[in-house]
Amino acid sequence: MSSDPALLLQRAEALHNQGRVEEADRLYQDLITQAPQSPEAAKALTNRGVIAQGGGRTDEALDLHGRALALVPGLAEGWCNRGDLFSDLGRWNEAQADFARAAKLSPQLLPAWFNLGNARLQLGEAAAAEVCYRRALELAPHLPVIHAQLARCLDALGRAQEAADAMEAASRLAPGDWRMLTDLGALQQQAGRITAAKESLRSAISLNPAHASAHYNLGNVFYGEGRATEACACWQAAWTMDTGLRDAASNYLNGLHYLPKMSGEETGKIHRQMMERMGAPTPSGYANTPDPGRVIRVGYVSADLRRHPLGLLMRPVLKGHDPARIFAACYSTRSGDDDITPELRRHAALWRDVAGLDAEALARLIQDDGMDILVDLDGQTAGNRLDLFARKPAPVQISWLGYPFTTGLAAMDYALMDRATVPPEAEGWFSETVLLLPGSRLCYQGAQTPEPQPPPMLRRGHVTFGSFNNIAKLNGQVVASWARILHRVPGSRLVLKWPHLAWKEVASPLREAFAAQGIDPDRLELRGNSPPSQLLAEYGDVDIALDPFPYCGAFTSCEALWMGVPVVTLAGPRPFSRQSLALLSAMGLEGDLARFDLAEYEDLAVSLAANLPRLEELRRELRPAMRRTIGDSAAHLAALEQVFRQVWTAWCVKIKGEA
Repeated sequence: MSSDPALLLQRAEALHNQGRVEEADRLYQDLITQAPQSPEAAKALTNRGVIAQGGGRTDEALDLHGRALALVPGLAEGWCNRGDLFSDLGRWNEAQADFARAAKLSPQLLPAWFNLGNARLQLGEAAAAEVCYRRALELAPHLPVIHAQLARCLDALGRAQEAADAMEAASRLAPGDWRMLTDLGALQQQAGRITAAKESLRSAISLNPAHASAHYNLGNVFYGEGRATEACACWQAAWTMDTGLRDAASNYLNGLHYLPKMSGEETGKIHRQMMERMGAPTPSGYANTPDPGRVIRVGYVSADLRRHPLGLLMRPVLKGHDPARIFAACYSTRSGDDDITPELRRHAALWRDVAGLDAEALARLIQDDGMDILVDLDGQTAGNRLDLFARKPAPVQISWLGYPFTTGLAAMDYALMDRATVPPEAEGWFSETVLLLPGSRLCYQGAQTPEPQPPPMLRRGHVTFGSFNNIAKLNGQVVASWARILHRVPGSRLVLKWPHLAWKEVASPLREAFAAQGIDPDRLELRGNSPPSQLLAEYGDVDIALDPFPYCGAFTSCEALWMGVPVVTLAGPRPFSRQSLALLSAMGLEGDLARFDLAEYEDLAVSLAANLPRLEELRRELRPAMRRTIGDSAAHLAALEQVFRQVWTAWCVKIKGEA
């Protein structure tokens, strides 16, 4: 056998590349023994590190890479290989440092640039990652994986059109790759390319009919264009194919509330059946001291502790908690801050950013933090952590605020609602015990500016109805009803506002749906997204807000009422059909603005349109009425803390009785 280190390395690397790992490893070791101080020995050491890493021998791999780099600090491949190991270990800061060193040492080393981009993307440094991916594309423009990662990077930067373009380039280089087609469809949807998105996803499904993510993303496309029925069918199919795809399950369960023909009883049953899959062992005991009079440690868990309806509704709660009664902790399960997050963090007694923790690790953290009551704020909405609640890390668990229906989870003890949202006959649809807050289940405090404006009919010369709700709520019955209202109020207009209405492929079908009901397209004004203050100001263009059904507004209704715009609502039997009713009931206005019959709902909208004095009166009175009722944070916090004390005392009594 030759003792030339260069020849030995060449032979070993050839074997390594052929997958003959054990033979390669022996030759690497021979080389290191024969020429321990040679540059080839350094390469052999780092290559052995790669082999050890592949065999799961992490400590050995780290040692080998370290020895290689100590021997030849300028070995770019060694830095890159150790960066790969750090990446596998989730040690992204160390990985980034190693990849950056490799790229500096060898600017033509493609893996260094590509993996540096991946590390930076993992660290939330998408802008820096983009530079790396573009350099990698200069070196290898033919590789679809680089175009695909650039697309994900651009998506993280919020550049939807460029992200879709990049993924389209990746897909062209890898025709027939159903995984890439699936990702392409998702990005095309975010860019408003609805037809193209559906084509991509249907192609992915035709290539692999059992690919759950493709069905899931197709459901998201349908939902984004307001077609809830088709979306639910896709989400249900996705979850059936892969019961580990929790987002598909949650989207499907949440989507059921949009469907007019679903009953509350059936919806509750489906929730319980699907959530049975999330059952997990309950801890055998808790270390919490069962003292009913002490400060209660309450943990709030949510993905939406930010500028989101839920985050805004939590502001007065966190700010108003009495620290002599409640120790309020927040577990933020979505990474990234915005302008609201720091304020919420400041008012919390404890704040944990836990986006990277799995359910088991998060459950251990919550137990270590000694939470007495754990509050789920998300229910079956995006980003929920019901997998955590299934593990029952706290003695008492409550679902509240973000989802006015059962979670379906057996481990959830209580659902905190109000009587208008959940009438007595609806309590049987819940797997939880229903607890009731007096008045409203939420506390809304709007911005001081802009202030309500006079009814716009005074300057426009015609009545303007409006809805700023999710267009997925605008089913065929809603469109037909609102068309009848427009027909009965000559010259009236309808303003609809939702981010996706900025996309022609979403706006055009909605115009066509109203045209089919005889409504001239000129009577519709469709608006896209806008900053929060501008959105509120746009209520100055609306005389009367029409609430959709059966999924009515909640936070959207709060904003309309805050701006002095009356919300005409059709209350149904299901909790999601009664959210606006609950707001109006808390304000003492349910008799004025809520109806339980479709014809009466339409009659009310028409009669109110003809009553300018009443509209002017409501414009003046709605905001003060909200401040006295729904916005009374002191009363809301007193009631909320009383409920917490009640359920905590019940647990303490139970534990002492079992002792």
